Amino acid sequence: MVIERNWLIAKVAGARIEIPLREVIGLYVRQPTMLTNGWIQLCVGTVRPELSRTAAPSDPHTVMFKRNQRDQMDSLLQFLHHVIQVNHTQRPPAPAPSPASGPDVATIFEHQPLPAPSPGTTVRHTDRPEPVLSIKVDAFSGPSFVGFDVETANGARGSICAIGLTVVNAGRVTATHSWLCRPPKGLERFDAGNIGIHGITPRDVATQPTFRHRLGDMLDLVGDLPLVAHNAAFDIGALREASAAESMKWRSLQYGCTLRWSRNDLPELPNHRLPTVAQALGVPLHSHHDASADASAAAGIALELMHRRGTPTVDTYVTATGITLGRATVEAIDAPRNTSRTGVPPWVSVRSSATPPAPNPDADPNHPLHGHTAVLTGTLTGLSRDQAWARLAECGARVNKTVTRRTTILVAGYWPDETSYPPSTEKFSEACRLQNAGQGISIINQHQLELLLVGDRSVGLPDLTTPPAVDAYALADDSFIARQNRNDLRKQVRGRHFTAWSEPIKQLKRDNRLDEALTLLLEVINVVERPENCSRGCPAPGWTEQAAIVYRKQKDHASEVAILQRWLDTAHRNGADIDSSHPIKQRITKAKTLLEKQRS
Repeated sequence: MVIERNWLIAKVAGARIEIPLREVIGLYVRQPTMLTNGWIQLCVGTVRPELSRTAAPSDPHTVMFKRNQRDQMDSLLQFLHHVIQVNHTQRPPAPAPSPASGPDVATIFEHQPLPAPSPGTTVRHTDRPEPVLSIKVDAFSGPSFVGFDVETANGARGSICAIGLTVVNAGRVTATHSWLCRPPKGLERFDAGNIGIHGITPRDVATQPTFRHRLGDMLDLVGDLPLVAHNAAFDIGALREASAAESMKWRSLQYGCTLRWSRNDLPELPNHRLPTVAQALGVPLHSHHDASADASAAAGIALELMHRRGTPTVDTYVTATGITLGRATVEAIDAPRNTSRTGVPPWVSVRSSATPPAPNPDADPNHPLHGHTAVLTGTLTGLSRDQAWARLAECGARVNKTVTRRTTILVAGYWPDETSYPPSTEKFSEACRLQNAGQGISIINQHQLELLLVGDRSVGLPDLTTPPAVDAYALADDSFIARQNRNDLRKQVRGRHFTAWSEPIKQLKRDNRLDEALTLLLEVINVVERPENCSRGCPAPGWTEQAAIVYRKQKDHASEVAILQRWLDTAHRNGADIDSSHPIKQRITKAKTLLEKQRS
């Protein structure tokens, strides 16, 4: 191998260094950052400790890399790993002194066959390495990236109130950061539902730095490393929206998504939520919805998936899976995509970019599928998702990607494994929940679908002429709430976290059971108005607005004004300053006008 240098480094370390490949027995790696160069330090002929940052540039057996040379560095690493593997296998092992360790030295490299270097690297392989020494040295290397997660204060994605970062250098976690911050201007409101999920309150962030400050710290820490998050579309989207709210810009960031990766590599799982994937891979997740814990779990999942494929870098893993890294700036985003899959994936993604076809307007109205709303999940043998969509639409069925209140058919395929059991996907679970609540949904397999497509009426389907009698109260679900908040009696209504009653209230309103909806709403309002459940003194306004809507439907404008004024009084009593642009203020003005007209 030939190392050629120029300028000042050439005068100190030599302009041209030739290293016999058969004598390369180990190496140390430090990745470049925004502020410092990285290096590959070679152990040539004998073991040596890792050099310091001041000594490394003048060392003849150290190759320096700037942060924009990461691709060349990865190519050289792949080649050197292959060289060390050959040298290791061609001589008997013998004990060697432990190399010095530092915060940037990675876990022990497990020897794996690696591809030849990419064209354009600074390495020339002049001959096959031959054994010359009876020394065994562990080489240190692995993937480098930053695990990433954010938590938000309210329904706006840009309302970031916490950032979690887990730095992985050469396959080893070297740092974990958990930062609270004040959300961007205009997005500071904390909703009770969000507080119930992550437990962060306005008081927790009152003395913390702003998002603008935290973003600068984050970008300095990340440098040129790719970000890796679980459901990265949300976290990257939140980062973009928060930056836009602060009128900030940043360079293009690369990012990977462990949700996509786990769906690709672990199709047998019942779902691919972070806790499910972490448990399946043996990755600890100590406190779900804590930003640093979720970032660490995402990093652990990524490392385990790369280890299973034997890929030493993020780039080689991306190449092996065919799932590209995404790129994002504040102004634009290029999402990750699968470049290798040509058929139907082992899961049918609800987030796929493809649009289902519209129902055939000329379809036979007597066809058993006509007028139904169908959703696919799982894999259909010999039938791609697009083909199944097209055939359903041709028969007059409406095709959706997700299970909703309109869904009447769920086609459940099978996982491509030895068990061939029906999948328990998120769509499958949601269909079962709605089915248990009384919604008319038929869950059918591929054989039953094929019978229906040819007009066979032996498969039972819901009666479209009779609206289903859905048990609104069976729709209550608070499983997504953090356990400590879900079990907090101060936040419970009828034995559940108050947010569980959002869907039942909507269903009661659909069923025109307005008095029942009001009774439930008032119980929730009693809870959210408690001082400990208020955000900056303000109760969650959505429940009060829903009650006001019901009162308006009932033409009870006096009660509408009263419930809105009750919210304002509570906020003022807690010291909150409500300006005229607040939705409650605007609604009460309209309600008072209607009340005056009603009385006149």
